[in-house]
Amino acid sequence: MTAPVAERRRELRLRSLLSATIKFDDRKCTLDCTVRNISAYGARVVLPDAFRIPDLCELAIPHHDQVHRAEVVWRKGDAAGLALSDIERERRDQHRMTPRQKELARRKALAAASYI
Repeated sequence: MTAPVAERRRELRLRSLLSATIKFDDRKCTLDCTVRNISAYGARVVLPDAFRIPDLCELAIPHHDQVHRAEVVWRKGDAAGLALSDIERERRDQHRMTPRQKELARRKALAAASYI
């Protein structure tokens, strides 16, 4: 009989099926992937060219609106294990205020200031 393998993860990973993008070379190069499990500290991603992922990259998960700095810990076949850190919200330029919304926000700020 073999002894059970010791769990080395800091936190249990949750199974997932999230589409994501691996970004590298100052975000000039991207690889689409699928996140198969994830925790606050790591993730397992699956993609056809796992060997092409550089050791340091970013993992963008649009569904969570997050970008993680990532370091490749292991590679096996079409999968790779990533150590995650520095979660940051991905900036989106899609939502911009219309002139009417800007004017309403300005009026609201003026009204709030007049009550002080």
